[in-house]
Amino acid sequence: MPELIRTLRLRDLLLLFIGSVIGSVIFRTPGPILRQVGGSVGLSLLVWVVGGVLSLLGALTYAELAAANPEAGGLYCYIRDGFGRLAAFLYGWCLFLVIASGSVAALARAFSEYLARVLPISPVEQTAAAVLMIGVVTVINVWGTRKSSDLQNWTTLVKMGIIVILSALLLAFGHHAREIPSAFGAVQHGLGLWSNFGLAMIAVLWAYEGWQFGIGLGAWSAVLVCAGELGSFSALIGGVIFIGWIFYGLGAAAIFPFRRASAGRPIPYRVPGYPWTPMLFVLAAAAIVGNAVYLAFRDPSQFKNLAAAILLFLIGLPAYFFWRKRAAS
Repeated sequence: MPELIRTLRLRDLLLLFIGSVIGSVIFRTPGPILRQVGGSVGLSLLVWVVGGVLSLLGALTYAELAAANPEAGGLYCYIRDGFGRLAAFLYGWCLFLVIASGSVAALARAFSEYLARVLPISPVEQTAAAVLMIGVVTVINVWGTRKSSDLQNWTTLVKMGIIVILSALLLAFGHHAREIPSAFGAVQHGLGLWSNFGLAMIAVLWAYEGWQFGIGLGAWSAVLVCAGELGSFSALIGGVIFIGWIFYGLGAAAIFPFRRASAGRPIPYRVPGYPWTPMLFVLAAAAIVGNAVYLAFRDPSQFKNLAAAILLFLIGLPAYFFWRKRAAS
């Protein structure tokens, strides 16, 4: 079985982390959050603080899982070891069909929408621009890990520079700089799409001779962008959140059976505050999934998006048994 080539360096991982934190969708999310809390700046900031705490709880939990099981595969391995191969297969299935592809498609859609604020292009041309961006990223993804990682580093540095420049302009010009975010947003979304997906994370599959995965992911992401209402930014993000947090919570919950199975054996790192730290994260993940279901039953348009995500999830069940039957034969 081929092994993962250790190509990424500490600097690459650091810049990848920074590029993920300075998320491209930051230009899209503050507005909807502010509207949902009735325009309260304090409540809006509280949402970000709670999100930061939730991220920390998850990071501490996954740190123990990663230290105890450094096998390549990450979340897939945690779910497999904690809850079996069916659950792990469904994660991999949904990672391709919903989570990763939906995220790429959402970023591409956001990029094209911001591009439309800079250039006079029609909705059809916006979709074409999104598909073109996915195509460019797909080519880079299969280019090779080292080259893609170097490009990832440069785009992250440029993205950080844009944030610094934008902040300085806002401080310098105050209310006269209201239009600056729109112009910089288009650039930020384009760079963020490159930075957040592939240039190190998906392109690393090259080490597995898995360039076919990158091409397939890009093709399916393009299909999602062209899927009418289901290809809108909000619909794509909704599906990613609903399906993604099912498995994020499940992966974190794997720490409990792992602790029971490893009783008496030394663990390189132990999450502080166990069992409350992982428990709070798992409960928060369940609340996020439950809230998505609640909103879907209140809004028919969101229900359609949720139904599409669930359908893609359920198709994975017969696919798993078909795959297992073929593997056994």
